[in-house]
Amino acid sequence: MPENEHGKNQEIAMLESLKAISASIEPDPLRVEGSYVLTFPFEGGKTTIRIALKDQSGDLVITNMTTLPDSKKGKGHGSDALGRVLAWANEHGLQSIRATQVQKESENFWAKNGFEKDPEHSQTNDFVLKPKE
Repeated sequence: MPENEHGKNQEIAMLESLKAISASIEPDPLRVEGSYVLTFPFEGGKTTIRIALKDQSGDLVITNMTTLPDSKKGKGHGSDALGRVLAWANEHGLQSIRATQVQKESENFWAKNGFEKDPEHSQTNDFVLKPKE
C-alpha cells in the first residue's frame, strides 16, 4: 500500500474514534484536504468545531468553533466539546494544537481552556495549547 494511502487510512481510523466522544464528523464543506467539521449536540443546541489535521501550523488546528443558538453560549457546552477534542488529540499523540484567528471576544474562552496567545502568530491572533507541566 502506498504510504500516503496508509496515512489516509490511519487518519480515517483516528477520526472514527471521535464517535466515542459523541461527535459527528463530516469532511469540511470547503473541501480542504485533511479538514473536518465536528458536531457535538446537546439538548437545545450544538457546538461545532472545524479542524485541520497535520497541516503546516500544527498536528491539530482549530479554525472555527461556535455554539448555537446564542442563548446557549456561556453555559459550558463549548468547553465540554473542546475538552473532549483535546482528550482525543492527546490519546492519538497530537501534541501541537492551535486555535487560529481567535476573535478578541473569545480570548478568555481559549485562555480558560489551557491556551495562550502565540507571540509568533500575533498578526492572526493564534492561540496554542500550553504544554502540561
